Amino acid sequence: MTRENTFSVTSDLLSEIKKLNCTAVMEADLRETFGDDDYITYDASQSAIDSVDVVVSVGGDGSFINAAKKATLYNKPVLCVNAGKLAYLACMESDEIPLLSKLLKGEYVTEKRMMLDVRIVDKNNEIIYHSSRINDAVVSRSGNIRIMKLSAFCNGTPLIEYMADGAIVSTPTGSTAYSLSAGGPVVDPCVESILLTPVCSHSVFSRSIVLGGTSILELIHDDSGEAILSCDGQAAVCVPGNARVVVERSEKSASFIKIKQDTFIDILNKKISG
Repeated sequence: MTRENTFSVTSDLLSEIKKLNCTAVMEADLRETFGDDDYITYDASQSAIDSVDVVVSVGGDGSFINAAKKATLYNKPVLCVNAGKLAYLACMESDEIPLLSKLLKGEYVTEKRMMLDVRIVDKNNEIIYHSSRINDAVVSRSGNIRIMKLSAFCNGTPLIEYMADGAIVSTPTGSTAYSLSAGGPVVDPCVESILLTPVCSHSVFSRSIVLGGTSILELIHDDSGEAILSCDGQAAVCVPGNARVVVERSEKSASFIKIKQDTFIDILNKKISG
């Protein structure tokens, strides 16, 4: 619970859950923060998610992404409550918690968001890293601050070479995250696609490229220094020399609950202007 408003928003959420005669299952390390009550169950195991109907996440987009990755393992939908500012994935704002009753009435829809399978494949064609992610995969230079040469291939065909600080491969959901900061386009999540965006490119062509959702993208660095891979902002792993990063659409998808009638364009206008 890192955001300033997270405690108060979660407290309000718990009060609403109690009012609706529902049960809240919370991580065991939150017992000291929220105390014991008949309608709260604390569980330290990851499999606790399997016992619930809905995973509720309070915070911002980073918290929502982490919750969704866990929920996806058990095919559970995620309801996101904003305790921050932007939060493009938020289902409701902190002052809209009474809308929770719509869940019990079945007055909601579930949106599927595509995910990415990310692999590091070494020179012997062995997979040395694999992960499924919701937002993005970032290949960048580690150690000395210098540009790197990245060669991108799409479905086995040479696509482009970037002289840059790195490159971001993202989903439409991730298009409002790091990719947007690097000058990438905003893509409606209903448009299943894979985005390639250079970071601080020194190339003449420095634009993002939007590829079809079934594309298989490979990134190979020039091996002039150590490269790293970071997915969804998590801890980076090393990309060895002569290895390639392979990114393609995952068979998994994340499910987000949508209670209000606002469209992606409505949300985008509100977040950008607000």
